[in-house]
Amino acid sequence: MRIHCLIYLLVIGAPVWAQEERTIDNFAGVGVRAMGMGGAFVGVADDYTAAYWNPAGLAQIDRREVHIGLLRNSRENTATFNGTSVESELTNTRFGSLGFVYPYPVFRGSLVFAVGFKRIKDFDWNLRQTGLDTVDGLYVDHHFHHEGELSLSSVAVAVDVSPSLSLGLALGVAGGGDEVSNVFSWEDRNDLYLERRFLATDTFSDDYSSSWQATLGAMVRLPREQPRMRLGAAMSASVGQEVSYVFRGSPDGYNRIDYDDGSTLNSASEETRGRYQLALPLSFSLGGSYALLPGLLLAGGMHFTEWSQSEYEGETDQQLRADTVFERQYRDVVRYHLGVEWQVPAVALDLRAGFYTDPLPFVGPRDTDPFTADPPILIVEDRRFFTLGAGLLLDEVVQVDLAWARGKSTQIEENMSGLQSNVLREEYMLTRLFMGVAYYF
Repeated sequence: MRIHCLIYLLVIGAPVWAQEERTIDNFAGVGVRAMGMGGAFVGVADDYTAAYWNPAGLAQIDRREVHIGLLRNSRENTATFNGTSVESELTNTRFGSLGFVYPYPVFRGSLVFAVGFKRIKDFDWNLRQTGLDTVDGLYVDHHFHHEGELSLSSVAVAVDVSPSLSLGLALGVAGGGDEVSNVFSWEDRNDLYLERRFLATDTFSDDYSSSWQATLGAMVRLPREQPRMRLGAAMSASVGQEVSYVFRGSPDGYNRIDYDDGSTLNSASEETRGRYQLALPLSFSLGGSYALLPGLLLAGGMHFTEWSQSEYEGETDQQLRADTVFERQYRDVVRYHLGVEWQVPAVALDLRAGFYTDPLPFVGPRDTDPFTADPPILIVEDRRFFTLGAGLLLDEVVQVDLAWARGKSTQIEENMSGLQSNVLREEYMLTRLFMGVAYYF
């Protein structure tokens, strides 16, 4: 005998719908030359993007510079839900950076200013989940889509405090947005219930309000003129990120139910607004570079952030969003960067290659109930990127740069209910193309 299916759709959807805080990690890659070298730029930092990597490196610049950059992302996700696989893809091209560097004439040493805009975090994310839900016996076809970014507008200054030591400071305002759409579909293909199909759609429009950020950097160059070795360090801090959101969805948890007898039950969507404050921890970077041979530069670096120390401030009683337990659901991560650059003899051409790791900080489980049976997310393969790049100097005043980065990751997430469980395996492939032009005068 068929029975009436009592389903609370938002509860069922929560294991994949309740996504992590987008402003935590999601490194977008900054600078065409830097990313061609695998992001190993804290100990190089000799173009406009030093304002992000290590402001002290600006002191190396002795010509005025105007910089503009573009970024193209392509993200592929192969999701396998209880043995059923399906692919989804998300591609876009965005403005990456715009900056101006001005070396101020001084009698001794160096004093350099920079101002500009740069995209620092990538919120793009996609998932299509299709297959038989073993908990309730329904066939699901869910679509999840994030598209947005966090950008940083900043001013920076660097000064030589000794023949070999430079210090730098960058002050900026970060802001951006994220457009989220979720489509849920449950279908009774085995004729178990009186309901034949459930449909639910909802959206989030997130606004990341202006948040002050500061980066303090130091660099040692040996020797000062045409240095063979450079060592850099930087520390970044934020006063906190305010997130304002608008949620549009049905308060009943579904928008439509189709019954076996052909009748339909519709439910109108409503709008909910809220906001909360997210306090982020300090970030630390170390790096170095060495000119092994004339024209051959080797570089390496690391970036460390204790994401588990994040916390909510202000209005945190809205469980619709601000309910993450950071010390349980996040891990501290270290990014490692390696890069090489070769200046081709007799040609104004630079060839670059690199590698960097970008560990996933969110390890769940998504359900914060202390009695949940869900295990943490299993990171089968953490994000690792290989990069290539090239730069060409035209007439000694125009620099054209290209960089390519490709990386992947694999994770397994399990949602349990009694003796039944659902298993979702996600395999991501991310390709980034960076393009930039600089003019020196």
